[in-house]
Amino acid sequence: MRPRQIVAFLALAFSTPAQTQTARDYFNELKAANTFIHYKDEYVCFRGDDTPTFAVIAKVNDIIRDMEKVSDAAGVKTTARVKNDLFVKTYYKGIGSEDYIYEAAKKDQTDDNQEYSIEFKGSSPGKMVYSINWTTGRYLLWVYIFQKSRVVPSADGAGKCELIHPSPPQ
Repeated sequence: MRPRQIVAFLALAFSTPAQTQTARDYFNELKAANTFIHYKDEYVCFRGDDTPTFAVIAKVNDIIRDMEKVSDAAGVKTTARVKNDLFVKTYYKGIGSEDYIYEAAKKDQTDDNQEYSIEFKGSSPGKMVYSINWTTGRYLLWVYIFQKSRVVPSADGAGKCELIHPSPPQ
């Protein structure tokens, strides 16, 4: 290529706006790469806005049930102490966080709405709370920064969760 062609190519490459990917685009890319093949990959939750983030969650009770089906006694023993809780892994632009366990608000709650929370320490201690309606799949997420308020969320979000591997129609 001549210098003039290189300059024209670079101008074209940097002036063409790249199409932004949605959270679902990132999820589908990872799913196609067989990323979500673990017990803890039960639901994917997408926010209702354009933020390119999603969460992969699983009820620990469901994980234990699946482990029992394949006789994974060691796995069942490991997760039994948190059986009512929720595994959560968040993704931002396709990059995953570490796995977290959110504690169920009430260990014996039986209605469709369930709350799960996790507290964090450090320079900005706080708490994150998921409120999930398991019938509709809708969720609310509240983030509390304790230096600001313990009762009024500093940030919130909402969206819908869906099964990652739905059962085939019968």
